[in-house]
Amino acid sequence: MIAKICAGRTSRPWRLDPLLGADVADTGQKGERNVVEHDTGDVELTGRDRATLRITRAIAELDIAVDGLRIRLTETGGRVVAQVNARAARRPIRVQVAAATFDQATDDLAGRLTGRILEAAACWSPRPWPNGDMSVPSRVPPGERALGPGLLTRIKPVPLAACPPEVAVSVMDLMDYPVHAFIDADTGLDAIVYRAGPAGYRLARLRPAPPPAPNVIPLTADPLPPPTVTPEQAITRLEDTGLGYLFFIGPDTGRGQLLYRRFDSRYGLLHGAR
Repeated sequence: MIAKICAGRTSRPWRLDPLLGADVADTGQKGERNVVEHDTGDVELTGRDRATLRITRAIAELDIAVDGLRIRLTETGGRVVAQVNARAARRPIRVQVAAATFDQATDDLAGRLTGRILEAAACWSPRPWPNGDMSVPSRVPPGERALGPGLLTRIKPVPLAACPPEVAVSVMDLMDYPVHAFIDADTGLDAIVYRAGPAGYRLARLRPAPPPAPNVIPLTADPLPPPTVTPEQAITRLEDTGLGYLFFIGPDTGRGQLLYRRFDSRYGLLHGAR
């Protein structure tokens, strides 16, 4: 049986929206409306103006309620990073892309945002694998990796939500994350879900355990525990492999920590808030 999650619920009594926790930026209060005004008479639009118009027009083409829209465009590391946070059909969604120009980033962002809106408005179901729909490359070429000190630029404690793996997977998809940290409700262990073969989704926990039963999504459980390393050693592993993230056990706390590669090729670190 393949799980479908509708209006924030699964076959088990877990709500989707509260599980987003601190991973999600504030997307506005109930009833907020998106208002974007442009005077395009004889004024040449900037890349940011074009991005805003492209996104709002893409949303307008869908007959789905979207509010709390926030568009963020940043130039970093020789590329444009574009991110949208919103609520679609009363469910939080997020999309993030990187491209060489504002126009390329905007086109990618609009396409991905449309997909997330449609997912939020319908019943979520597992995505096919492989489908090339990844927000962050699984490997970064050596020439694009950051060098020198200051590689770890953000440390973020987050209140990890306890939920079943299938709910964590649906959050990961709707929020456009390549990996999502949570507490596995069946075992009480720090855990992550992420996109990987052979079935499309993988589950890693602090201690190996069988897949959840019933396994209602195509989910493979990692058979080995995550490594016990320091953040500095975790960075070295990612620098050596070019992978996008590493789930590991902190030697001082025994808790799971998630090191991830940012779009500027430096690193952020997530760990469970006490």
